[in-house]
Amino acid sequence: MGLIQRYFQGQTLWPLATSLAALTGLAILTQSLQTLDLIVENRQSGLAFIKIIGLALPQLIAIILPLSAFIATLYAFNRLNVDSELIIAKAAGFSPWQIAKPIVFLGFLVSLLHLTINLFIQPYAFRQMRAEILEIRTDIVSQMVQQGEFVSPFSGLTAYTREIGADNSLQDVMIYDARDPLNTITLTAKEGDIQRQNDVVLLTLRHGSVQKHLEDGSLDVVQFSDYLLDLSDLIKLDDSYRLKPSDRYLHELFFPSESQNLNLAFRKELRAEGHSRLASPLYNLALILLALMFLARGEHQRLGYTRKIAICAVIGFIIRLSGFGITSAAAENASLNAFQYFIPLAVIIFSFVYLLKSTRLKKWGTKKRARQYMSSVEALEANAIAPKRFESTTIEKPSLTKQKTRSS
Repeated sequence: MGLIQRYFQGQTLWPLATSLAALTGLAILTQSLQTLDLIVENRQSGLAFIKIIGLALPQLIAIILPLSAFIATLYAFNRLNVDSELIIAKAAGFSPWQIAKPIVFLGFLVSLLHLTINLFIQPYAFRQMRAEILEIRTDIVSQMVQQGEFVSPFSGLTAYTREIGADNSLQDVMIYDARDPLNTITLTAKEGDIQRQNDVVLLTLRHGSVQKHLEDGSLDVVQFSDYLLDLSDLIKLDDSYRLKPSDRYLHELFFPSESQNLNLAFRKELRAEGHSRLASPLYNLALILLALMFLARGEHQRLGYTRKIAICAVIGFIIRLSGFGITSAAAENASLNAFQYFIPLAVIIFSFVYLLKSTRLKKWGTKKRARQYMSSVEALEANAIAPKRFESTTIEKPSLTKQKTRSS
């Protein structure tokens, strides 16, 4: 790869990073709205919010990457055309394929990154995110109490704690239990914690008292060092979850375990997801080649390149949206899985042939002009070397008799 080709690649690389960061930021804002509801509803910290957003990033990047590569190529080559750098490169002897080659190599690297995310990073991150969400939804402390506030997590039960420690320990706890209207009690304790053992949820209070009103109206106060309150009937926890197609590795999509007893519809969905994981990286190369096919020829346009870019952008977005549509349809009709590969491969082959054809036409035209030039040179040389032919002419000498007659 020459210096000029590396320059073209560098001019495409930074718009790729910029567009990827911008589109990822937009996707994070959209994703954060759903995550924020979960965090607020379950009274979780900002750290849990950041962790869930971070674990969702691989899939967001995988969706955005082809569009970012497409936008970056359009932007970079429009700029190179406007600044006449491509025209100069073509005048220096660069063919459209030589101009496109470094960008195609960059597209190949982006496709490999996309494939790595699809096969390894995304399923791992999504499993971790699924476990994190489950932990949030089954967080007993967040369901029971909130620091510095009176909370009624269940009907007839009010709880308060001054402070919740990092280990979920409770400081200065008060619980008013009126689930049985005829036997209401008030519990106070200096400290406590909520423990879970299998399906049993126990609230342990230490160094406190139980206050109860007797039938005669007097207050009965009993001091205790440890007090256990069974909350199993109130808190129902289900820590089992079913892996979604996005959570599974490739072998689990194509060859799911028979012990899971999956129905046929879900198996079709898994297979469509598996083919999508393999086919979607091809769109990086397809969209880059599509942009190069429109803009890599370096032809001067007096009216600018807006029309070309608009047509190319519309075609590119239609191609990518068609890919999403085929993936959704393939979840119901397995015969459509082949089209997940056909669409990007057709664009790649057509664009590749077009760029190479332009190169061959250029070479053929150069050779034709060279032959014409050589033939004209040979003709000139032949005319210069050949001896000149002159027609023989006779010059009449004047007659002496006539001259004498005139003189006399």
